[in-house]
Amino acid sequence: MKIYNNQGPQNVIKSGQKTDKPVSGPDFRDLLEAQLQEVSSTSAVTPPLETGAINQVSPALRVEGLSVAEATIKSLDSFGSALGNLDLPEEALEPLVETLEEETSSLLEVKQQLPADDPLADLLDRVASVSYAEAAKYRRGDYQ
Repeated sequence: MKIYNNQGPQNVIKSGQKTDKPVSGPDFRDLLEAQLQEVSSTSAVTPPLETGAINQVSPALRVEGLSVAEATIKSLDSFGSALGNLDLPEEALEPLVETLEEETSSLLEVKQQLPADDPLADLLDRVASVSYAEAAKYRRGDYQ
C-alpha cells in the first residue's frame, strides 16, 4: 500500500519554535486572573441557596434515587450497544427493554417521594423520560 501526501505543504510549528507574527491582544494569564477575581468577589456577595426542601429528604431516599438512576443509565448504555450489534437477534433485546420499563417505574416511584422542587426529582424525571422513550420506540417497532 502506498501513501501519498495529497495535502501539500503545511505550516506546522514544532515545540520551541517561535513564529514571526507577533501575538496581539490581551494575555491569557491576565484574562484568567481577572475572571478569577470577578468570581471570587461575586461569590462573597451572593447569599447561599435555600436548601430547606433538600434537607428534608432522607439520605437513604437520595441514595436510592441516585442508584436507580445510575442503573437505568447503564441499562440504556447496554441497550444502545445491543442495538448497534447487528449479529444479535431481536429476541435478545426483549430482556433489556423489560429492564428499562421496570427501572422507569422505579424511578417514578422514588420521584413521587421527593418534593417537586428537588433537583434530584428533576434528574429522575429526565432519566425516566429517556428510558420510557427508548422502550416505547422498541415496542412500536422503530428498531426492527
